[in-house]
Amino acid sequence: MKQHTTKAIILKRIEYGEADRILTAITSDAGKVTLLAKGVRRSKSKLAGGLELFSTADISYIDGKSGMKTIIGTKLDTHYRSILQNMESTMAGYELLKLTQKFTEDEVDEQYFYLLQTGLASLNADDVSTVHVQVWFGLKLLELSGHAINTEKQLDGSDFKEDVKYQFSYDDMSFFSAPEGPYEPSHIKLMRLLVKVSKPELLLKVNNTDALLQPIDQLVNRAIRVYT
Repeated sequence: MKQHTTKAIILKRIEYGEADRILTAITSDAGKVTLLAKGVRRSKSKLAGGLELFSTADISYIDGKSGMKTIIGTKLDTHYRSILQNMESTMAGYELLKLTQKFTEDEVDEQYFYLLQTGLASLNADDVSTVHVQVWFGLKLLELSGHAINTEKQLDGSDFKEDVKYQFSYDDMSFFSAPEGPYEPSHIKLMRLLVKVSKPELLLKVNNTDALLQPIDQLVNRAIRVYT
């Protein structure tokens, strides 16, 4: 049987039989795959070390029945162990895995793997807040899936103005001026920056972002619910 080796991140694990697990993983070059890890729950399993959650690993597998692959070898690349040091970052990590699973149900692009890899690495960093990572990750997911929030122009195509408040249309994924709107130009500017940077750490030097993130976080979460 043909053997394939790829970098992978485990999204989901299901206990199977007495010592096996069925895994769902997103990979750097093979999309999303379903994998059978035989005997992985045994104490002396040679596979277990490379199949930790919140990790990237080199996984070797062969094709099996019904589209399921059988793992024959693993090598841990990076374990983002700091994610597990507190409940907030752990829950955020699980949310990143769950969102990636949802957004790749119909179509999988290698960019989803690299986005998740960057998101986990950022959660693992000491100087980045979980809300920064989650908002950045959500905005990037929406963009990657073709549902990007328009932060360049208003709904009617006009430019944003500094002295105007805005409301948001989830149907159009765009802002429009509204006297009692909850969003200021500063919210929209921060969202624009978050979409453009390759990782959330790059915004750490921008002042006063923490106070702006809460309403943005709520907006992004609702937008994600609309499109998943």
